Amino acid sequence: MGDEDNKELTKARNTAYRYLTYRPRSRAEIVQKLHDKEFDEAIIEAVLADLARLGYMNDRQFASQLARSRIRHRGFGRRRIEHELKHKGIDKEIIREVFAEVFVDETEIETAKLVAGKKISAMRCLDRETRRRRLAGFLERKGFSFEIIGAVLRDACKL
Repeated sequence: MGDEDNKELTKARNTAYRYLTYRPRSRAEIVQKLHDKEFDEAIIEAVLADLARLGYMNDRQFASQLARSRIRHRGFGRRRIEHELKHKGIDKEIIREVFAEVFVDETEIETAKLVAGKKISAMRCLDRETRRRRLAGFLERKGFSFEIIGAVLRDACKL
């Protein structure tokens, strides 16, 4: 490697490190960022190898952290999280493995019940059918399956 290549590699590494300081990123996001900055493929591959070696880039760990965060903090369901992970370039097999670890059906139902309970309190003045319809739409946008939405609506006696 020449002196110019070393400068370019250092510049690419610094770009990747800065990009990772805001939040964890998937491999695809880092690749896209480095492509946007017009780095050479060989430089990008060298940076990716360095990041993986140092433990700064791990798609499985990234997917697990993101899924857990979206469940805990935003009350998202499986479909919404899966869409977000795919959008961030996470492989389908990694998503499947992470979901097997993170989601247990009771956990997803409990999350849906929790977010539904918060939403119901804001809809007290609406009639029963309007509450059911709006709650179902809300849960669908959160990424819950129709089976889970149906179970939540059946269990919510207040509706």
